[in-house]
Amino acid sequence: MSETNVKTGNRQSTKAKQAPVEDIEDLNLDKIVNVRNLADWDVGFARRHDGQGDVQITKNSTQRLSRNEIIAQINNGIKLFTGIDGHGGHATLYIEDAATRKYVGFETDDKEQEFFDIEKVKALFTLPQAEYEAGLRNYIVTRAEKHALMAAIKELGVNDYRKIVFATSYTGINI
Repeated sequence: MSETNVKTGNRQSTKAKQAPVEDIEDLNLDKIVNVRNLADWDVGFARRHDGQGDVQITKNSTQRLSRNEIIAQINNGIKLFTGIDGHGGHATLYIEDAATRKYVGFETDDKEQEFFDIEKVKALFTLPQAEYEAGLRNYIVTRAEKHALMAAIKELGVNDYRKIVFATSYTGINI
């Protein structure tokens, strides 16, 4: 069930109505939002929007940046944000603000950004071995995701020898 937004004429799902997201047309580009670094190492880049020094995001942490800065980085093709497909797929940096992800085209109402999520890792480990192996190859692609997977295996306390051996072989990272 959906309803029409009177202001923009866009159709919204009832899910969007329950969890309001800023209207893209009214998006405050000066708002500061969190960006999460998936990598097990520090990443950095030169500021593009205001030119006030570099941004350094330490491993497995978040940094607060303005939407303007994030959009400028994406427009300049910084792969940390744009990922392997240019649309945020398998990116190292995840924008924790849904309105910003939608604004830059990483997400739509029907499709979420492809990004590492520990809940998806849990789901992978519930699959039979053959499906797990195929799913892992599709879901874990980048070096940052491989490191995050191995950290997630430790954190979750996974106790499935065959799946752990496959993950170790696939990533090249020992637990």
